[in-house]
Amino acid sequence: MSDLKIVIAEDDPSLRKLLKHFIKHLVKYEIIGEVCNGEELIEFVTTKKPEIALVDIGMPELNGMEAIKSCKMLFPGLQVIFITGNEEYAVRAFDVGAADYIVKPVERARLYTALQRASERLKANKDTGKKDSKNLLIKQYNHMTFIPFDDIFFIERTERKTVIHTRNQQFEINDSLTNLLKVLDSRFMVSHRSYIINLSYLSRVEAYGNMYKAYFNGYDETARIAKQKLPEIQLNKSV
Repeated sequence: MSDLKIVIAEDDPSLRKLLKHFIKHLVKYEIIGEVCNGEELIEFVTTKKPEIALVDIGMPELNGMEAIKSCKMLFPGLQVIFITGNEEYAVRAFDVGAADYIVKPVERARLYTALQRASERLKANKDTGKKDSKNLLIKQYNHMTFIPFDDIFFIERTERKTVIHTRNQQFEINDSLTNLLKVLDSRFMVSHRSYIINLSYLSRVEAYGNMYKAYFNGYDETARIAKQKLPEIQLNKSV
């Protein structure tokens, strides 16, 4: 993949300078422009067609959130990383399909993680020809993370935490399975009081004591299925 083109939309000159300093050390990204308000961002995206936008939400004239709504209508494949001083827009960022949401101050490692996520989404869209998939919004420490539904194999509740098992890593959060199930789509089912599984990746089920083990395509770890849940899962898996 050639260098990914980035636009920085931020009205604070010192933060623009910091972002440029961080990104100049990365070989596969190229900053092709900077803008200071939402109107300029829309014009820039329309004319220059960047692949990634680093966007401050609290910009003058037209804020970054409203500007991105317009940009995504024209270019749905644009990957957006919001950078903001607070968390109040996190859900709205999720709704517009943002790749990530960084709360200031911006740390180098956090920015690099967000850029990598945006890069992976661009590659996945190119390989499959699909639009952006749905995402699960989670909060970890002082930042938000968007996890594509397509990356989740299963979710496990332990005594003190909830663990989301994905293709590349495991995410630990405090949310209950009940709350997560409300935002997941129909491919996800409760298989046990401590597990939600993605039926799309379920490959086989084996007896395990008084319950069952669930195995998944492309993932080594297993989930559990309660005996009373097995008929419902078999029915939905065959649909």
